[in-house]
Amino acid sequence: MKITSKMATFATILGLLIATPYFVPTVTNAQSTQQRKVQAKKRIAVLDFEFSTTGLTGSQFSVFGVGGPSKGVSDLITNSLVKDGTYTIIERSRIDQILKEQNLGASGRIEAATAAQIGRALGADVLIIGSVTRFNLESNTSGGSFLGFGSTTTSSVAEVKLTARFVSTTTGEIVAVAEGEGKADQSDSSVSIGGLGGGGSTTNNADKLLSSAAEKAVSQIVTQLSGAAPKLAALPAVLPNVMALVADVTGNLVTINKGGRDGFTVGMIVSVERLVKQVKDPVTGKVLRSISNSVGRVQLTEVDGSSAVGKIIKGGGFGVGDLAKPVE
Repeated sequence: MKITSKMATFATILGLLIATPYFVPTVTNAQSTQQRKVQAKKRIAVLDFEFSTTGLTGSQFSVFGVGGPSKGVSDLITNSLVKDGTYTIIERSRIDQILKEQNLGASGRIEAATAAQIGRALGADVLIIGSVTRFNLESNTSGGSFLGFGSTTTSSVAEVKLTARFVSTTTGEIVAVAEGEGKADQSDSSVSIGGLGGGGSTTNNADKLLSSAAEKAVSQIVTQLSGAAPKLAALPAVLPNVMALVADVTGNLVTINKGGRDGFTVGMIVSVERLVKQVKDPVTGKVLRSISNSVGRVQLTEVDGSSAVGKIIKGGGFGVGDLAKPVE
């Protein structure tokens, strides 16, 4: 009887456990969007470094091709940051396009305030600007020969020094600084016997030495820049200074013709506006300003490189060709 009673009690408890649903935490759309914003990587653009004029004898070498040390160092930093994966790096062609549109040179003319302007046009949170403060190769030859017999040793030392600055595109302030220095050296010896070369290595490795020194300096820069990620995470997200157009409206979904390449991200809210009037210069015919009315708002849910899709959260009656402006 006691056993039967215990079995009945166990059955009752088991039944309650089966009937009681497990607690499963739910995540609202707002929470999900917020999480995406927190987890999103900062967008970084690397401009060509300024090439200083002191101690740069290595500039005569073709180590970085047509672009020289300015573009070469920038490319090395860009590639290293891409491999590092801490940030989202804006592609070089997009940067060149914006620089051309704003009539700015690729190097040597960018101040912090100007960098912030360029960054907003790129939809970047931070711009990296910097200087090649040393790009030098020195060679010394020792030894000699007597009556056609002897040996000589040529020692070459390459030295590269860089400084880099992180500029916030929302404030124009320098939020982080990094410095890097790299050296590479090599000794070549040759022997002559009776006026004839007796062996040794005399190959000119100037480009190789300078490249090796630059890579070491860049590695130090990238390590410091990656370490600044927590500090950059506290910066407010920048809204791209880009106007997109509505490309399609299907039900509650709106597709625009701009995407991640222009700084649009998942969770971003865009205002959909209809153009009412364009004010033009009566002399040149140039559009001075555009006047539009808000139709509603869309929150982006999917973003690829050149387009984005969002759900309507306010308003309606959207049409192809309407303007889409980031607002939040």
